[in-house]
Amino acid sequence: MGDRDLNAVLAEIDGQLSSPAWTRIRNDDRAEWLGHFVGGIALAVGLRPIEHLDSGVRIDDGGIFSAKVVVFTDRTIVFADAAGASINPYDVKTLVVARPRHGLSQLTISDANSTNRRDVFDRWPGDFTVTAEWSYGAKVTFPLSPIESDDHRLRFTRLYASLIEALGE
Repeated sequence: MGDRDLNAVLAEIDGQLSSPAWTRIRNDDRAEWLGHFVGGIALAVGLRPIEHLDSGVRIDDGGIFSAKVVVFTDRTIVFADAAGASINPYDVKTLVVARPRHGLSQLTISDANSTNRRDVFDRWPGDFTVTAEWSYGAKVTFPLSPIESDDHRLRFTRLYASLIEALGE
Protein backbone atom coordinates (compact mmCIF):
# COMPACT_ATOMS: atom_id res chain seq x y z
CA MET A 1 0.00 0.00 0.00
CA GLY A 2 1.50 3.29 -1.03
CA ASP A 3 1.10 6.30 1.25
CA ARG A 4 -0.16 8.44 -1.59
CA ASP A 5 -2.99 6.00 -2.28
CA LEU A 6 -4.08 5.82 1.36
CA ASN A 7 -3.87 9.60 1.56
CA ALA A 8 -6.26 9.79 -1.40
CA VAL A 9 -8.68 7.46 0.42
CA LEU A 10 -8.36 9.63 3.54
CA ALA A 11 -9.04 12.79 1.53
CA GLU A 12 -12.09 11.21 -0.12
CA ILE A 13 -13.59 10.19 3.22
CA ASP A 14 -12.75 13.50 4.87
CA GLY A 15 -14.27 15.40 1.94
CA GLN A 16 -17.58 13.56 2.28
CA LEU A 17 -17.91 14.45 5.97
CA SER A 18 -19.07 17.95 5.14
CA SER A 19 -22.47 18.51 6.75
CA PRO A 20 -22.90 21.47 9.13
CA ALA A 21 -22.56 19.11 12.13
CA TRP A 22 -19.27 17.68 10.82
CA THR A 23 -18.06 21.24 10.17
CA ARG A 24 -18.94 22.18 13.76
CA ILE A 25 -16.86 19.26 15.07
CA ARG A 26 -14.02 20.01 12.65
CA ASN A 27 -13.93 23.65 13.86
CA ASP A 28 -13.75 22.62 17.53
CA ASP A 29 -10.08 22.73 18.60
CA ARG A 30 -10.81 20.09 21.24
CA ALA A 31 -11.90 17.48 18.66
CA GLU A 32 -8.50 15.79 18.42
CA TRP A 33 -10.26 12.44 18.21
CA LEU A 34 -11.61 13.29 14.74
CA GLY A 35 -8.29 12.78 12.96
CA HIS A 36 -7.84 9.36 14.60
CA PHE A 37 -11.44 8.44 13.77
CA VAL A 38 -11.26 9.41 10.08
CA GLY A 39 -7.79 7.86 9.79
CA GLY A 40 -9.13 4.59 11.22
CA ILE A 41 -11.94 4.60 8.67
CA ALA A 42 -9.44 5.13 5.83
CA LEU A 43 -7.28 2.25 7.08
CA ALA A 44 -10.33 -0.03 7.33
CA VAL A 45 -11.36 0.90 3.76
CA GLY A 46 -7.82 0.33 2.50
CA LEU A 47 -7.26 0.79 -1.19
CA ARG A 48 -10.69 -0.44 -2.23
CA PRO A 49 -12.81 2.09 -4.13
CA ILE A 50 -15.57 3.66 -2.06
CA GLU A 51 -18.97 2.89 -3.59
CA HIS A 52 -21.16 4.53 -0.93
CA LEU A 53 -20.58 6.58 2.21
CA ASP A 54 -23.26 7.78 4.58
CA SER A 55 -22.78 9.63 7.84
CA GLY A 56 -24.67 11.33 10.60
CA VAL A 57 -23.83 13.44 13.64
CA ARG A 58 -26.04 14.40 16.54
CA ILE A 59 -24.89 17.17 18.89
CA ASP A 60 -26.97 18.52 21.74
CA ASP A 61 -26.72 22.00 23.26
CA GLY A 62 -24.39 20.70 25.97
CA GLY A 63 -21.89 19.39 23.44
CA ILE A 64 -22.75 15.70 23.89
CA PHE A 65 -22.44 14.05 20.50
CA SER A 66 -22.63 10.78 18.62
CA ALA A 67 -21.34 10.21 15.12
CA LYS A 68 -21.76 7.32 12.72
CA VAL A 69 -20.09 6.66 9.37
CA VAL A 70 -20.81 3.67 7.14
CA VAL A 71 -18.65 3.06 4.06
CA PHE A 72 -19.37 0.45 1.39
CA THR A 73 -16.61 -0.85 -0.86
CA ASP A 74 -16.96 -3.63 -3.41
CA ARG A 75 -16.32 -6.29 -0.74
CA THR A 76 -16.51 -4.68 2.68
CA ILE A 77 -18.62 -2.43 4.86
CA VAL A 78 -16.91 -0.22 7.40
CA PHE A 79 -18.99 0.68 10.45
CA ALA A 80 -17.57 3.58 12.47
CA ASP A 81 -19.04 5.10 15.62
CA ALA A 82 -17.88 7.86 17.96
CA ALA A 83 -19.53 9.27 21.07
CA GLY A 84 -18.53 11.72 23.76
CA ALA A 85 -18.67 15.29 24.96
CA SER A 86 -16.86 18.20 23.38
CA ILE A 87 -15.92 19.47 26.86
CA ASN A 88 -14.03 16.22 27.53
CA PRO A 89 -12.25 15.39 24.26
CA TYR A 90 -10.03 12.74 25.85
CA ASP A 91 -13.04 10.65 26.82
CA VAL A 92 -14.43 10.14 23.31
CA LYS A 93 -15.16 6.50 22.51
CA THR A 94 -14.57 5.42 18.92
CA LEU A 95 -14.99 2.09 17.18
CA VAL A 96 -14.16 1.30 13.55
CA VAL A 97 -14.98 -2.20 12.27
CA ALA A 98 -14.70 -3.65 8.74
CA ARG A 99 -17.05 -6.51 7.87
CA PRO A 100 -17.78 -8.51 4.71
CA ARG A 101 -20.33 -6.85 2.48
CA HIS A 102 -22.20 -10.11 1.82
CA GLY A 103 -24.75 -11.45 4.26
CA LEU A 104 -27.47 -8.81 3.95
CA SER A 105 -30.45 -10.67 5.38
CA GLN A 106 -33.24 -8.10 5.67
CA LEU A 107 -34.34 -4.64 4.53
CA THR A 108 -37.14 -2.78 6.30
CA ILE A 109 -38.62 0.20 4.44
CA SER A 110 -40.30 2.94 6.50
CA ASP A 111 -41.69 6.45 6.19
CA ALA A 112 -42.39 6.46 2.45
CA ASN A 113 -44.95 8.97 1.23
CA SER A 114 -48.38 7.68 0.23
CA THR A 115 -48.90 6.53 -3.34
CA ASN A 116 -52.55 7.65 -3.07
CA ARG A 117 -51.80 11.27 -2.29
CA ARG A 118 -50.16 12.92 -5.27
CA ASP A 119 -48.78 16.32 -4.34
CA VAL A 120 -46.26 18.42 -6.21
CA PHE A 121 -44.45 19.17 -2.93
CA ASP A 122 -44.78 15.72 -1.37
CA ARG A 123 -43.88 13.27 -4.11
CA TRP A 124 -43.67 9.53 -3.77
CA PRO A 125 -41.54 7.89 -2.47
CA GLY A 126 -40.38 10.90 -0.43
CA ASP A 127 -37.74 10.76 2.27
CA PHE A 128 -38.13 7.12 3.27
CA THR A 129 -35.71 5.12 5.39
CA VAL A 130 -34.16 1.70 4.88
CA THR A 131 -33.05 -0.42 7.82
CA ALA A 132 -30.49 -2.97 6.67
CA GLU A 133 -29.66 -6.03 8.74
CA TRP A 134 -26.78 -8.43 8.11
CA SER A 135 -26.51 -12.07 9.18
CA TYR A 136 -23.58 -11.20 11.48
CA GLY A 137 -25.77 -8.90 13.58
CA ALA A 138 -25.07 -5.43 12.20
CA LYS A 139 -28.14 -3.22 11.76
CA VAL A 140 -28.17 0.32 10.35
CA THR A 141 -30.97 2.68 9.29
CA PHE A 142 -30.21 4.82 6.25
CA PRO A 143 -29.96 7.67 5.57
CA LEU A 144 -27.91 8.46 8.67
CA SER A 145 -28.77 12.15 8.45
CA PRO A 146 -31.68 14.07 6.93
CA ILE A 147 -31.47 14.48 3.16
CA GLU A 148 -30.63 18.14 2.59
CA SER A 149 -29.51 18.32 -1.03
CA ASP A 150 -30.09 16.77 -4.45
CA ASP A 151 -26.60 15.23 -4.27
CA HIS A 152 -27.40 13.59 -0.92
CA ARG A 153 -30.71 12.30 -2.35
CA LEU A 154 -28.88 10.84 -5.36
CA ARG A 155 -26.30 9.12 -3.11
CA PHE A 156 -29.09 7.69 -0.93
CA THR A 157 -31.01 6.46 -4.00
CA ARG A 158 -27.89 4.68 -5.26
CA LEU A 159 -27.29 3.12 -1.84
CA TYR A 160 -30.92 1.95 -1.67
CA ALA A 161 -30.63 0.38 -5.15
CA SER A 162 -27.39 -1.33 -4.15
CA LEU A 163 -28.96 -2.74 -0.98
CA ILE A 164 -31.99 -4.06 -2.89
CA GLU A 165 -29.63 -5.68 -5.40
CA ALA A 166 -27.53 -7.27 -2.63
CA LEU A 167 -30.45 -8.73 -0.68
CA GLY A 168 -30.15 -12.49 -0.71
CA GLU A 169 -26.66 -12.70 -2.20
